[in-house]
Amino acid sequence: MKKIRFEYKFTAIYLILGLLWIVFSDRFLNSIIADQDYLTKIQTYKGWFYVITTAFLFFFYLRMHLVKLRNAEKKAVESDRLKTAFLQNISHEFRTPMNGIIGFAGLLKEDELTPEQKKEYIEIINNSSNRLLNLVNQTLDISLIETGSSFVVKQPVYLNTLMLEIHKNWAPMIKKEVNFTLSTGLKNPSSCIYTDEYKLKQVLNNLISNAVKFTEAGHIRIGYSLQKNVLEFFIEDTGLGIPSEHHLEIFKPFRKSEPEKSRFYEGAGVGLAICKGNIDLLKGKVYLQSAPGTGSKFRFTIPYEPVLSGESFFEPDDSILSLEGLKVLVAEDEMMNFSYIEELLEGTGIEIHHALNGKLAVDLCQNNNNYDLVLMDIRMPVMNGYEATKLIKELRPELPVIAQTAYITCEERHKAIEAGFDAFLSKPFLKEELLEVLGKQCRKHPDKRDH
Repeated sequence: MKKIRFEYKFTAIYLILGLLWIVFSDRFLNSIIADQDYLTKIQTYKGWFYVITTAFLFFFYLRMHLVKLRNAEKKAVESDRLKTAFLQNISHEFRTPMNGIIGFAGLLKEDELTPEQKKEYIEIINNSSNRLLNLVNQTLDISLIETGSSFVVKQPVYLNTLMLEIHKNWAPMIKKEVNFTLSTGLKNPSSCIYTDEYKLKQVLNNLISNAVKFTEAGHIRIGYSLQKNVLEFFIEDTGLGIPSEHHLEIFKPFRKSEPEKSRFYEGAGVGLAICKGNIDLLKGKVYLQSAPGTGSKFRFTIPYEPVLSGESFFEPDDSILSLEGLKVLVAEDEMMNFSYIEELLEGTGIEIHHALNGKLAVDLCQNNNNYDLVLMDIRMPVMNGYEATKLIKELRPELPVIAQTAYITCEERHKAIEAGFDAFLSKPFLKEELLEVLGKQCRKHPDKRDH
């Protein structure tokens, strides 16, 4: 049904009220007053009464409508301001690392470069690439959260192992003047919980990233403790601090709190919004204690859902495992990507076989029982990775299949689990990441090495 415009609605109400008032009031007055002079005076008072009453009614009606319009206008102006700020910020954030990549890649073509210069340029290109990748991932994640397309995929996670890994990864990036410590609240058996590892790591990494960015000296402390039936995590720093008027705003997308206007801090302003969105999805809450000059302490909670002792789960094993002789089938339609994997595994003793699409991968697994593991691309012609993995798992349920894809959204992760994938590897990945996931799967399936 077509909505009636305000001006037509307002005029109609005014005419209907006036008509009803004239008809019914005149009938009533004519029935009780015979004196025409007296009736004329009453008619005058009646007119004034109608004018004053409708003036008040229409004042409140118009005021209500104008308040809505003003609020809508205010939101539109704020939205336009945020959009402009976002576009300016995101343009800067994309162009800065791209400038580093394109500029120094061009400089590498120079013949007279020294080995030290080449090493420096490659390091800049690598750092710029990681910064650009992180920005792309954050932009995709916030769009999924904002559109309600993100959901939780729970699995057993060793919390202590996860925290140690995060601490180890961030330690080399901490300034010498900053003491970086970790505390865990549970012993290993009790620290195995059901949660979404990807979302939890993303929250912790984003909060630690902020602490590292804004802390020049003092300490950064991270950890967790068990409080009744919830796990409470904390990230505490002695950095710049956040004014109290920004405490709520910074959890909204594209908001940034930068006390020193003379200095620019990199970031698109979506990290804390992603944290808030993920914590909400995990059924938790987030808290902030901070003031300028005193540092910040972020705390957040998630439900404590322990993996019971009788349940089956994979225990972490840090022992060094030789991958020599491992037979890996790589299902990948892009020759550049396959060549990259070949280069990564060069010298490891791993035997690599190639399938150009999912259909060929299924056929090879059906005709060859010697494969120890399959690296499966998701997007492929003829047959995609989901369909191929389902068929491979029907043929050989014990064969580990690892998903390798350009970006694994929550929806894709859920579909991957349903398809039977044993692990995920997001492109682009480094040699250490590839070897780590191969090693984990070999530890989970030691029988695959015994042929």
